[in-house]
Amino acid sequence: MIGSRFSPETRRALRVDISATLLFTVFAGLTGPFLGLILRRELGATPLQLAVMSSACGACLLLSLLWARAFHGRPPLPYLVWPGFVARGVFLLVPFVSSAWSFVGLVIARDFFGAAVAPAQAAVVERVYPRAQRGRALGLVRMAGAVLGIGLALGAGQLFDRVGYRWIFVAAAVLGMAASLRLRRLAVPEPENGAGEAPAGLLDAWQTVRDDHAFRRLLIASFLFGFGCWIQTPAQPLLLVDVLQVTASQVGVLASVAAVATLAGSAYLGWLVDRKSSLEALRVMYLLGATTPLIYYLAWSPWVLVASAVTDSLVSVGLELVWMMAVIDVAGPQRTAQYVAIGATLTGVRGITGPLVGGLVIHSFGIHAVYLMAAILMFSGAWLAGRELRVRVTAPVLTP
Repeated sequence: MIGSRFSPETRRALRVDISATLLFTVFAGLTGPFLGLILRRELGATPLQLAVMSSACGACLLLSLLWARAFHGRPPLPYLVWPGFVARGVFLLVPFVSSAWSFVGLVIARDFFGAAVAPAQAAVVERVYPRAQRGRALGLVRMAGAVLGIGLALGAGQLFDRVGYRWIFVAAAVLGMAASLRLRRLAVPEPENGAGEAPAGLLDAWQTVRDDHAFRRLLIASFLFGFGCWIQTPAQPLLLVDVLQVTASQVGVLASVAAVATLAGSAYLGWLVDRKSSLEALRVMYLLGATTPLIYYLAWSPWVLVASAVTDSLVSVGLELVWMMAVIDVAGPQRTAQYVAIGATLTGVRGITGPLVGGLVIHSFGIHAVYLMAAILMFSGAWLAGRELRVRVTAPVLTP
């Protein structure tokens, strides 16, 4: 599976990364697609509780700058392994959940520790994978997870229809924790030019955004697109459960379709990053992702959501793979963690406000109004990314 086009060091890293990804895929496949469904159907969560859960996820991302400062000058790998270990381990407590609020509390605890992962992960990726092969290497890792996810999603939907969700989450937590521990085997080189710049505080972050015009334009496009994503989050469980009456088995089918799309999208977007540019891949991902709210708006049957499962999965791949590559290309090796932390902090801002705005729109105008607003915002972000690409059409990668 790991071809000779990669160096021996990269192949060793890929073997560790892929095995950890396979374990994580089982964890994610048994938890993520079913959180909203369980909260609404099993625990009777209100729109307010769904919005609070989504906003709290954003609030936790506001800690990204603090996490980046915490591991500055230290090896980043422990900050990738141990917060992820704890974040997945909180689902061991699901059997003790007695209400929607307690379940929301567990999800918030997961997000609190998970917020530490993004800056550390970017620093690890930048050191482990050479730039010329980074897109294809990470695409290969995501493809491995997607292959497993195809069958897993179908089985997971059937499993939730037959087995209590509490023990499914416990089993998933154990596998997720094992995935984090597996990453300890990664050999992470020291940076070539020392520790680099100290991560920014809030004032320093503002000055960085003000002075780096390319990064600022990238953040504006990302903010519009991401805000469109976040305002939909309280609407999703309501649409699935109340409007379309989707079953757990149908959620499994949709997740399986998403895994197939992830397989194809990881290969294509990884190739696009290496052969053209991270900004070109970002523009393509934004355009495809902006069609998602339109599909939700038009959905009259659960099976219409097969199309949104495809576009949603491409956005997920893009946000995990392409966005990080774009930020690394802007930042350079010495400022990667700092720039990723700034981006994650702004994700936290829109993650707090977006679901609350979405909840207000639902209350005032109904579920479908949220999707129209989201489409306008996301297409605006795609247009700005395309405009930036035209400005930099002669540049192979983003530069400050």
